Amino acid sequence: MNEFVIQPSVSAHEKINEILGQRWLKHQVGLARKAIKRKQNLHPSSMSPAFGWVSHPLISEAKRDETTRSGAPLLDSLEIDLTDLAGTVLPSNLGQRLRDDHDCDKATYELRIAAGFRRLGHALEWCPPMKQHHPEFLVLVGGPSILSVECKKRDASDGYAKKAEKFWKHFQYVLQKKMEQESLNYWVKLSGQDFLLQDIESLVTEIVSTIKVSKFGQFDSALGRYHIEYVWIVKTGGSLSMEVVKMFPRGMFGINMGRQKRNQVMTGPMTDPKLLRMEIIDDPENRVRGIIRNIKIAAKQVIRGLPNLVYIDVNIGDYNQEQREFDNMVAAVAGELRSRHRQISAVVLTNIFPSLSLDNYLGWYVRTRLIPQPLPIVNLPDNLLFPGNAADTRWFPGRVFRKV
Repeated sequence: MNEFVIQPSVSAHEKINEILGQRWLKHQVGLARKAIKRKQNLHPSSMSPAFGWVSHPLISEAKRDETTRSGAPLLDSLEIDLTDLAGTVLPSNLGQRLRDDHDCDKATYELRIAAGFRRLGHALEWCPPMKQHHPEFLVLVGGPSILSVECKKRDASDGYAKKAEKFWKHFQYVLQKKMEQESLNYWVKLSGQDFLLQDIESLVTEIVSTIKVSKFGQFDSALGRYHIEYVWIVKTGGSLSMEVVKMFPRGMFGINMGRQKRNQVMTGPMTDPKLLRMEIIDDPENRVRGIIRNIKIAAKQVIRGLPNLVYIDVNIGDYNQEQREFDNMVAAVAGELRSRHRQISAVVLTNIFPSLSLDNYLGWYVRTRLIPQPLPIVNLPDNLLFPGNAADTRWFPGRVFRKV
């Protein structure tokens, strides 16, 4: 399936407010606006109008739409999905996940696939949060048949998260210690594709010696594997309001450090702040590795003895880039299924992102590909309707325009 979909219009986000809490979005956007007004004398490249909101996709979109009236496809789509899931008992931790910067995209993807099943007429039941491995939800597909469904959304860290996590734990501790010794109150961001523990000492020394002589800048490390950006925050003994601290997206590899009074831990201000970040650079090789890792994890979460369907969104928000890489990803998934994971009946590879049509209509680009397991332990039920099946069954709401 390769389509452009203009979804139905949404007049209000009542279901979203029920899940997130009344006026949560409005309150978060208000905090971001307040932070802009109270911003310190930071480098302009770090203080663009969108800075700090992009860490949470729903807040970012709500703020942008409030300012430009450019439309809110993420919020509108989530509202439609929640509406179509009415009558289904949703997971108890859904609100918590949707409010989380890192987990929001993954939770909305799961809701999108679940709502697709509901639109095709299936009843479903979410698996409750638990420590044991489990799929996202079970689908009643007619008669006594039950389908297990697991959803994954590829992330830049999926290819080698464990290696990066180990590096980050050591790196941020050593850098924090050095910055404290030198009384350096900076935001420092490290980016790279590969992270080696033996680089940490020399890398930290290089970072500290560089930021001591200028208040902002960026450079490539002499080691050849890392790019560093930095911004001076406040003088020694100075403090930063928590509204401004929250404008610096923290993400999976990030930490805010400084002194706060016991009764002001969450509200600030933060004295002698040091805001450290690390980012994994996404590239074609890591994207494929991330998808294969998603399959390996999903294979542990599906239920043996049931037909199991795994959805993976490749998470590429650029049409030309997706055109170059999608077929290679399909081939990699097919090769992985030929050699292992017989408990998975099939994988549906998707790429779904908001986009403008050639005549400037705001909608969704939707591409899916069904990749069956050649030798499954349990086959999918005959004539099963599901999102992304080989017959291109309609499941995404709106006006559909097929792409060649």
